[in-house]
Amino acid sequence: MYLVWGPELVFLFNDAYAPILGPRLPQAMGAPLRSLWADAWPAVREPIERAFAGQGSRFENVPVAMNRYGQPEDTWWTFSFSALHGDDEQVAGAFCVTKEVTGMIVAQQKLARENERLIALFEKSPMFMAFLTGPEHRIALVNPGYEQLIGHRQVLGRPLVEALPEAVDQGYVDLLDEVYRTGEPYIGRKVAYDSGVPQPGFGPRHIVDVVFQPCKDEAGQVNGIFVQGLDLTPQVALEQHLSLTEARHRQIMDSARDYAMIATDMDGLITLWNRGAEETLGWHESEVLGQHAGLLYLQDDLQANRFQQNMQHARLHGGLSGERWLRRRDGGRFWAQGSMTLLRGGEGEAVGFVVVFRDRTSERTAADALAQSERRLAALVSAATQSLYSISADWQQMSLIYRQGDAAELRDAQGSWREQLIHPGDRLAVDAAIDEALQATSALEVEHRTLLPDASVRWVQLRAVPLLDDHGRVKEWFGAASDITDRRIAQQRLQQLTLTLEERVQSRTAELMAMEERLRQGQKMESLGQLTGGIAHDFNNMLTAVSMGLELLEMRVEQGRVDGLERYLEMARSGADRAAALTQRLLAFSRRQTLAPSSVRVAALVSGMLDILNRSIGPSINIETRFEDFEDAVRVDAPQLENALLNLCINARDAMPGGGTIIISSSTEALAGTRSERLGLPAGDYVRLSVRDTGTGMDASVLEKVFEPFFTTKPIGQGTGLGLSMIYGFTRQSGGQVDVESAPGAGTTMHLYLPKSDPAQAVDVALPTAMPLKPASASRSVLLVEDEDAVRGLVRDVLSGLGHAVTEAANGSEALALLDSGQHFDLLVTDVGLTGTLNGRQVADAGRQRRRDLPVLFITGYAASAAVGGEHLEPGMEILTKPFKAVELERRVDQLLSRSATEWNVAAQDLPAA
Repeated sequence: MYLVWGPELVFLFNDAYAPILGPRLPQAMGAPLRSLWADAWPAVREPIERAFAGQGSRFENVPVAMNRYGQPEDTWWTFSFSALHGDDEQVAGAFCVTKEVTGMIVAQQKLARENERLIALFEKSPMFMAFLTGPEHRIALVNPGYEQLIGHRQVLGRPLVEALPEAVDQGYVDLLDEVYRTGEPYIGRKVAYDSGVPQPGFGPRHIVDVVFQPCKDEAGQVNGIFVQGLDLTPQVALEQHLSLTEARHRQIMDSARDYAMIATDMDGLITLWNRGAEETLGWHESEVLGQHAGLLYLQDDLQANRFQQNMQHARLHGGLSGERWLRRRDGGRFWAQGSMTLLRGGEGEAVGFVVVFRDRTSERTAADALAQSERRLAALVSAATQSLYSISADWQQMSLIYRQGDAAELRDAQGSWREQLIHPGDRLAVDAAIDEALQATSALEVEHRTLLPDASVRWVQLRAVPLLDDHGRVKEWFGAASDITDRRIAQQRLQQLTLTLEERVQSRTAELMAMEERLRQGQKMESLGQLTGGIAHDFNNMLTAVSMGLELLEMRVEQGRVDGLERYLEMARSGADRAAALTQRLLAFSRRQTLAPSSVRVAALVSGMLDILNRSIGPSINIETRFEDFEDAVRVDAPQLENALLNLCINARDAMPGGGTIIISSSTEALAGTRSERLGLPAGDYVRLSVRDTGTGMDASVLEKVFEPFFTTKPIGQGTGLGLSMIYGFTRQSGGQVDVESAPGAGTTMHLYLPKSDPAQAVDVALPTAMPLKPASASRSVLLVEDEDAVRGLVRDVLSGLGHAVTEAANGSEALALLDSGQHFDLLVTDVGLTGTLNGRQVADAGRQRRRDLPVLFITGYAASAAVGGEHLEPGMEILTKPFKAVELERRVDQLLSRSATEWNVAAQDLPAA
């Protein structure tokens, strides 16, 4: 206790109070209270003033902020104040009896938190729990797991016999009575409980593990029973399903008798051997289980550790395939074709290998015999002095068997063999000779001119005889062509001397142009083949990631193994994201990606990228910039130009593994005449943006293919071959052109010619900043128009998940009827390329006629204005390009619904078609 005396509030205390003072003890006695307890003064000021006014007071568990030991601390006190009178009977001081209760308050708070934690554990436990009181087992507490087990019936406060009558017939009440009587717990393993209430996906019958644990009072008497357990019904069903599945898989494996299927552990010891392996190799499963799979290899392969090498390769790369000789149980050998695949466990760990192969000995023998026959025929033909051909029965197809000397070679290009082998001036005569031979089924002999690949003309004598079938019908023709140019030269010399130089030049020019056209057609077909092959390869990889990820996810969920599912979701999501990225690159190459062109200052854009460029290419390469005019501007999609510039700089970096210099420059060039024709651009003013490196350069063969899709000079896995194709597509779509200068050892310069725009309209490129959105209301009315059912269903689920009311239409006509129905819509979400007579833009225009400020979100696969005439977007309209993520759709919808019509400020863009 302590007292304060007089106007100065002199502080006096007893020995019991001394520990409270801490470091203040030496100077406390007689000190003014206000300065001694400045930190606690706000808490005691009012009761002290009341005591000096003659009024006593008492307070319990009062929080007081103190600083007794050099740092702030929270304390709690119970105290009372009373007045002290002096000799004149006037109040001269105040007397305080106090007790610190900080420990008690802290303990109470800790106990409350522990109770909250226990309640949370009880409520959220995956096990079912209940507490029964008294000998009638009255239900006092149940958690959600218990409620689900009994079918969500109202049971609290009711005796078990009344609340769950089925428990009586199933013997559980007798068990509870026994536990209550003896005080001994009951433990049940995989016991059945029929609630009589079917559950989603299961019937009313459950298989459970359960414990009845008696609870005792302070006197040791049982006053209740704690029930807890785990519903094993899904697990038991899954075990039964897995057992059935395993038997079915074994049946399927054994039915594939043409294929030997063998599984081993990581040491190569055989763990599985199907019926096909038994029939192919001769060993029964009981003879080889536990044996090393190297017993299948020939002695030479065993000495070379071939099987161990194959296991190591499969462990590092996931698998391998090939062909080799293997041995049978009887010592014979056979030619096997198959694969070895690394087998992984449920946690992704390597657990063994799966080997699948089949006997291809007969095919190998036939292939060897055919190769030997072809070698003999080739030797026979090579001894001939003529070029040999096989010709179809109707003379529509011809194949070169053997080419002699400078004879014409059939090329894989457009056009028939007649166009390749017969001079145009001789085709009628040759056709007439062929018709005569066909009618008479007799040998053919005709002389004609032919054009060689170097555009030279040679004279050929063609002889052909028919090969007849058993019925005397022509199966095919065999022909021999002899070069008789020397014999015809003397006959034609006089005619050739009469030709003028101009006629010969024109003829040669026409021949060269025809050759160039055929060459271009051939290159087109080669590029298309490379493109489709590359797309198929990359998409197969990505679809495999998506399909396998989802399949493994489904299997894990069916097995009840929910740990590690994020990896399979990430696998599928990563595959989908990479497929979306490849689609965007292909759209760029095809010049059908969504672009938002604006006037951009080239120097400002490049300067703003220097930091990221320097980080991307590393310290061993220096970047220099040279701008002819800092005000030069072009009309392009700024982010796409930044992406193109970054790709060019990364390519330049890869061409300089030892370091070097990249020079980024810009200048204005007025294109006209042959210069614009060579670049394939209309005459006008262009800004030439160039990226030059001091790297290895490219030879002519690489330059010819540099823009072809999937063509790359980088090692496997380090380049897709779409970078320059994407840059070319973007530049052409922007109305420009790409030109390349390069030579081995002299570096490479990439020139981007882009249409020049008015610098006054240019805006500097800056990082996008988020525009604050007004909170959207909890539920808004949305009209969703999409002709693809799957896409419409997914978009509907996202919008419904945001709390919006979604009305669906499968085409433009349905949407127009809904707009005319008078129903109010806060947002229109529509695909652009709809089936039927109305496209998405026409639906949006109809909606705007009925409500001028109706927000519109277009969704599209690529940007092409042909379907809607190339209209521009109006304020309050936005485009979302497929494929998109749900979070991006949510962001766009919230953005459109959160802004008023006066806040719309959308730059005009070309509207896509689908």
